[in-house]
Amino acid sequence: MRTLRNSVLALATTVSCVFSGVALGASSADEVRVALVGNTFKGSMGSDVYSSYFAADGTYKDAFGGGNYEIRAEGVCYPGTDFGCYAAQISGNELEWFQNGENVGTGVIEEGDTLVLPPSE
Repeated sequence: MRTLRNSVLALATTVSCVFSGVALGASSADEVRVALVGNTFKGSMGSDVYSSYFAADGTYKDAFGGGNYEIRAEGVCYPGTDFGCYAAQISGNELEWFQNGENVGTGVIEEGDTLVLPPSE
């Protein structure tokens, strides 16, 4: 009976995490903040390769320009856009992005602003 109860609890936790859009094993907001703020993410999301620098003032920049971000319990969110929020699982300098419980990207975190952007015209 105890094994059945534990199995039901484990299944309920898994379903809850998947439907809440947070990946199992997702890093906490504090862990994401420490890893990303003041640093650059380089990797892929879907078939796109990109790099983003996350400044301490709540802005990010990338080859497409940039905007605002917020780090919340549900992940890195982009207010005022259609991007939504992305949970992150961080291990060392490796980061895996999740949205709606599904893996949507992977990459590495580099210390500081390592973006090499084309010159502005």
